[in-house]
Amino acid sequence: MKIIFIFLFILLNVVFASNNKNILILNSYQKGFEISDIIIKNIENKFFEHKNINIDILYMDSKQINSTQYIKRLSSLYQVQLKNRKYDLIITIDRFAYKFTIKNYSKIFTDEKILFTGVEHFSKELARVYNLEDKIYGIIQKLQIQNNINLILQTMPNIKKLYILNDRSQNGNDTSIFIIKAIKNLKSKIDIEYLRDDSLEEFKEYFKKFKKNEAILFVRYFNDTNGGFYQTNEILQAINEFKLPIFVTDNLFLNKGVLGGNVISIEDLGIITAKKALSILNSHVVNNKITINSNYKYIFDNNVLKKYNIKLNFPNKNIEIINKQKSFFEKYRNLINSVFLVSPLLILIITILILTLYSKQKTQRKLKRRIQFDEILLNSIDNPIFWRDENNKVLDANKKFCDLINIPYKQIHKHTLEEFKNNNKKISRVISKLEEYNKDKNEAQFSILHNKKVEIFYIQETSYYDSNTNENAKVTILTNITKEKELANQRLKQTQYMVQQSKLAEIGEIFSSIAHQWKSPLVAITALAQDLFYSQDNSGKEEDSYHINNIMLQVQYMNKTINDFQEFIIPSKEKTTFSLDKTIDSLLNIVKHNLKYNYINVDIIIKPNTNLVIYGYENELMQAILNIINNAKDALLINENNNRNIKIILKNEKNNLILDIIDNGPGISEDVQKKIFLQYFSTKSEGHGIGLYMSKLIIEDKLNGSISYKFTNEGSSFRIKFNQKKDNNYENINS
Repeated sequence: MKIIFIFLFILLNVVFASNNKNILILNSYQKGFEISDIIIKNIENKFFEHKNINIDILYMDSKQINSTQYIKRLSSLYQVQLKNRKYDLIITIDRFAYKFTIKNYSKIFTDEKILFTGVEHFSKELARVYNLEDKIYGIIQKLQIQNNINLILQTMPNIKKLYILNDRSQNGNDTSIFIIKAIKNLKSKIDIEYLRDDSLEEFKEYFKKFKKNEAILFVRYFNDTNGGFYQTNEILQAINEFKLPIFVTDNLFLNKGVLGGNVISIEDLGIITAKKALSILNSHVVNNKITINSNYKYIFDNNVLKKYNIKLNFPNKNIEIINKQKSFFEKYRNLINSVFLVSPLLILIITILILTLYSKQKTQRKLKRRIQFDEILLNSIDNPIFWRDENNKVLDANKKFCDLINIPYKQIHKHTLEEFKNNNKKISRVISKLEEYNKDKNEAQFSILHNKKVEIFYIQETSYYDSNTNENAKVTILTNITKEKELANQRLKQTQYMVQQSKLAEIGEIFSSIAHQWKSPLVAITALAQDLFYSQDNSGKEEDSYHINNIMLQVQYMNKTINDFQEFIIPSKEKTTFSLDKTIDSLLNIVKHNLKYNYINVDIIIKPNTNLVIYGYENELMQAILNIINNAKDALLINENNNRNIKIILKNEKNNLILDIIDNGPGISEDVQKKIFLQYFSTKSEGHGIGLYMSKLIIEDKLNGSISYKFTNEGSSFRIKFNQKKDNNYENINS
């Protein structure tokens, strides 16, 4: 019997031991450093509520010893000391311990998670360098520098000078960034002296006399100018000798001679750290791995306020006053409460019983109505919504979600989605995206075929605690953002198109001015030539007539070229019906000299019985085709002068008008072909990557057409396709 009892005792110890959680706390400082001691004390107090947590604490003493050699020896010591220890979580207090843990993680630890606290500056890059991004959690402590300066200005409206005290420790350097920024924001409203390099003895001498309308913002001052370390009692002694009102950013010295401020509670920081650690240990979903401690309080010492005759006027802020004189009611609160409680006690008990019975019936009726209302409300929401418990079983879902996955509510209720994924592609799609969302802890969206079209949904998932069942659960909301995405894409395209049109309009206006300036000299040349001819005698008049006619022809040609280009460059104001072959002739007439001087031959082939009518913006189409021809021209310059050809083919296929532009250039490589229509993509060293992109935008959005590229035996081939049955304005003007 005794043997059985011993066996059971050992077995129970093993079972309970397996459920224990081991935590290592690395404190950057020595035992006795008050700030870190307070944080650790509050962490321990919170953990003591849980019997299965074991805590080890190591003090790193970085304030008094901080050198490369010390860090190396500390790393070697911990490698030996912690070799056979396995922890579920490492909590680092302040900056030194956190950086030490990151840099020496692979030497000392295996797979432990890290929770830092008391750090004012978090570097994602450091975690990324050591490949520890998925293991790091943290609470960033940011001191309220700007808020405290604003508070000082409001508390002391006549202040003339403010002294800011901050040491040159690593933490001090992190805070200094925010101090300098806050000083710049003031724009010389008051005189500010930022002190970092004086000793406490010098400060005692500096602030030994009271100066009206001056104050101190004490941020921290634990490090002396020689790299040494001030004890808390040394700092407190100095503060008590200062004769100016002292504002602070944490509650360490509150009730010890400072006036107060917008402070961080060091005790609360320890409690918050412990709560986050428990969530990590219990494998709860931590929505924000890195959070900023926002638990700030406005606390002031009534004795110090009276000492400096300072009155607070913050009607919109929740202010805590310590050492406040108690009123008569506050002094004798317990006695007054007892008097009021004893006399009506019997009446109160009877009243409570009656109200309880009535309230119970009323609550039941309300609960029933509430359940019905919630069901109606849930099913009236356009977004698919569903709830899951800790085992991923569906607790509830609205009709939209059931419609999305094509499964009735009764089938999925109390079942996991994984049970249906093999027979339902939609559920498989939803599950895979939820896994990605939970893995990255970021916002996510996915597309799915629903109601015979592709719809895009945005994922939002939140964990909550159900007090009725004492279980953790999570709710998932799938927001349909299909219309928003389509509108956003359409707005982007329209904006890009309008920007391009605006540029062309500006160029058109500029060219119109130039054309106006050119036409006047052309008229003058014509008049001078005629005047010269008629002012001469009749001898040699036939030869002069020949030259005059040539001058007149050249002037007419220049005038026509200016008019053609001026019409081409101005954007179309409205859609018109036009013939594509005439549009191409007009375009080639503008660039024919450029093609001619580059020895490029252009052939236009129109298949028999081709309907050439298009309804749309003619000038914009000319610009789109011009981009393709210019690209072809640039590509053909590689060929010999006698081997540069561009072929333009017009034909009908079913209800479509096809325009093929083919050049016998070297073509485009396969890896580049997929990118040629992308914005800002160019194979030219000085290209802008906007030409073919704008051609595609004009043809698809403004002419209801399509454009594609392929490499053929002849060379590069661009095909533009227009659907002539899409618009009722098409007419066959060739008939």
